[in-house]
Amino acid sequence: MDRGALVDATRAFVARRLERGITFFPARAAAAVWAVVGARGLARPLRLPLKTRVIGVGSAVLGGAGKTPLAVAVARALAERGERVALIGHAYRASPGRARVVAIDDAVSLVGDDALAAARSLAAVSVPVIVAPDRQAAVDHAAALGFGVLVVDGLLQATPERLAASVLVLDAAAPWGGGACPPAGDLRAPREALLAAADVVVALGSGARLASCPPDTIAIHSRIEGAIGARGDRWSLDELGRRRVGLFVAIARPGRIEAALRDVGIDPRPVIALGDHAIPGARELARAGRFEVDAWLTTARCAVKLPAAIGAAPVLALDHRLDVASLCARLPAG
Repeated sequence: MDRGALVDATRAFVARRLERGITFFPARAAAAVWAVVGARGLARPLRLPLKTRVIGVGSAVLGGAGKTPLAVAVARALAERGERVALIGHAYRASPGRARVVAIDDAVSLVGDDALAAARSLAAVSVPVIVAPDRQAAVDHAAALGFGVLVVDGLLQATPERLAASVLVLDAAAPWGGGACPPAGDLRAPREALLAAADVVVALGSGARLASCPPDTIAIHSRIEGAIGARGDRWSLDELGRRRVGLFVAIARPGRIEAALRDVGIDPRPVIALGDHAIPGARELARAGRFEVDAWLTTARCAVKLPAAIGAAPVLALDHRLDVASLCARLPAG
């Protein structure tokens, strides 16, 4: 195993442990220190542009709550109601070099997988995705281009001035993740601090999971409506349910995707789950190629890092939809 693959495997192992929660005393003691630092750092220093509404979308956990898909859905919904909106992405594990509008054919190493997937998703509604070496540069670039609304992926709150609106995203199946801050869990900060920073709290999920949402939370129905191949060919849920399909992802909380697929009658086998944001290498692709499946399912984000097919099996990005009308009704209008 090369060094990059080893690092990704280690990250995945640590992330899975944090997602489950760790109860032994040294971890809990260290988590108390993280909690203090995390609470103080929830509001990030940011100069907000004049005459611009900045909406932050942040999650309670370190990954896997659906924060970026929600930010994309909100940006799309605001554009469809006539707002001139841009999405401020994050170039995690990438090197954009300068503030730039993400092109749909940019390299993942330049803009990051989240930003590239978001740009491809939002191209149809003419919402640009902007990344930069730091968030301030991205916000300044968007303001200079004249956008009146900025949706910022990964920002829960700002200082010294509060955002126009702050959205805290929870996973309905595990709203507070591992229940503690690292190294005892995967909470970004204590629950009380997260709630104090947010203006609106939403929970993403479906069915019974939404019924158990925390009080004063907007329930956002999350659903899968099929899958899409690299050439735009659509596969229905019925067709996927009749086929042998595998799941190949590099995300946090892959069990969330497995559960959502089972809810619509699809039981993927095998499941290959790499670390969050990992880039699949030749070794992982060769491993996948040894399985006899009709198709490989993945997320839209992971699809930007995978080939159009693995062996003879096409790679299909799940068509994931979020109903955000109830949330957008709570956001400030222009």
